[in-house]
Amino acid sequence: MTAMRTAMILDAGFASLPLQRAIKTAGFTTLVCSGKPHDAGMKSADIAKVQNYADRDAVLAIAREHNIAAITPGVTDVSYLTGSRVAAELGLPGFDSPDVSDTLFLKDRFRAWAEQQGYPIPRAVRRAEDARHLPFPLLVKPIDAYSGIGITLVQQAAELNDAVAKARSASQNGECVIETFCQGALYSHSVFIRGGEIVCEFFVDEFCTVYPWQVNSSSLSLSLTESMRDRVSECMQTLVRQLQLVDGLLHTQFIANDDDFWLIELTRRCPGDLYSRLIELSTGVDYSSEFVAPFLGCQHATAFSARRPAHLRAIARHTISSDVDTHFTGYLFAPLAARIIETIPLKLPGDRLEPAPRDRAGLVFAEFDDVAELARLTPQLKNYFSFKTT
Repeated sequence: MTAMRTAMILDAGFASLPLQRAIKTAGFTTLVCSGKPHDAGMKSADIAKVQNYADRDAVLAIAREHNIAAITPGVTDVSYLTGSRVAAELGLPGFDSPDVSDTLFLKDRFRAWAEQQGYPIPRAVRRAEDARHLPFPLLVKPIDAYSGIGITLVQQAAELNDAVAKARSASQNGECVIETFCQGALYSHSVFIRGGEIVCEFFVDEFCTVYPWQVNSSSLSLSLTESMRDRVSECMQTLVRQLQLVDGLLHTQFIANDDDFWLIELTRRCPGDLYSRLIELSTGVDYSSEFVAPFLGCQHATAFSARRPAHLRAIARHTISSDVDTHFTGYLFAPLAARIIETIPLKLPGDRLEPAPRDRAGLVFAEFDDVAELARLTPQLKNYFSFKTT
């Protein structure tokens, strides 16, 4: 009898559960590594190791101890950056080189590289004194934080120093980037790469209605024009070839108006808050299995029916969150012209609920009868899904 190979997952959050299921379905034993012993992924793992995966040397030691055959990131940037270094050390597949990974993931490095190459990005600098010549308003961001933590919109020069201090305090590296604020709607572009070519792609409309820099409502895009999709897709294909990205996912957030678009964030880890489930419910594409396949060294089983799969179901995703520090006691659902098809609870009655973007009470997936209602109501979902407090 052949022993099952072990795959290490660097993430135990609830959004990593579909990835863990896909890895088990592929025939691997799952070894989950996280510094949070009570997270959902630790409970369902075959082997759970309580270890902060930001510690690359510790992760490498565990990987060697268990003779892992694969390592996969989860839904955090740190999981990919650590994974790329461990994979490079052990000769495991699925990751770009550490240098390419840093170029994509670290905001200051990406801005510098993209500007040099002529990609459409906000103008950016790293120091407050260099930002005086940029047009206000400006966004000040940590170079390596997530979910919009540490971001400030600055309207005038007198606010810059405080914003820089806030961003640096939220950065693991103590660094920030200061960039011009681009006016337009927010979208994401998720693609699967095979042999240096984009073979499947999805565009999603994204809305930040509780915390201004964190997406909490989304659906497959209904507002983005075909011509703009083509322009974004062509841009990302050029980037894929230029950086010689390995097979797998490339996920991008961008802002677009009627005439222009700007790349905001790029990542190669899985997007969080069950973005994978939104794609699966909307199109039928097994996003989670496609995501983990390159890290497992698996052949791609899916022959995509189209480069841009059809919008089969009118699905919206909403993250239930708060703008104040409170305690959760239950959910409140207002009448909505949609069917609630999945609810993912993330709190128990009495649990503390911190303000967004640091916390969430749960996720909801709703199905509408038609795309017109989906487009009209997705930006308003915070008015229909909320929670009771003590």
